[in-house]
Amino acid sequence: MVWGTDLWSDMERFRREMNRLFGEFDHSTGATTFPLVNIYDNKDTIVVAAELPGASKDAVSITYSDGMLTIAGNLESTPDIKNMAVIRQERTQGRFEKAVRLPAKVEQNKISASFINGILTITLPKSEEAKPKTIAIEAK
Repeated sequence: MVWGTDLWSDMERFRREMNRLFGEFDHSTGATTFPLVNIYDNKDTIVVAAELPGASKDAVSITYSDGMLTIAGNLESTPDIKNMAVIRQERTQGRFEKAVRLPAKVEQNKISASFINGILTITLPKSEEAKPKTIAIEAK
């Protein structure tokens, strides 16, 4: 790792490296990186895509409150391996929960979600006050 002269950039690089080394465990919330999420923002909506391989839609819950989106659920272990010794385990099993703060206010009653091929997609329409406004310039 090469250090520069900008202390804040160096600190951010150091934080990212430490997160990578320690599995990106968030000590402030106790959350792990599962499920992995991508968050997209455009003029009208925020879209959250979460990877949930092996989960069923019935085992996942989504809540939204005060700008915080929470995805929680339970991933069952494969029944035929319960009595086996673990040599290596990288896939998450059991209870999980991930909360992400959204960058804009949303229309809570218009949130929708779909679950296709292990990808949970949550669409959150922005509230009118959160959408960008074009300001007309008056000529004088």
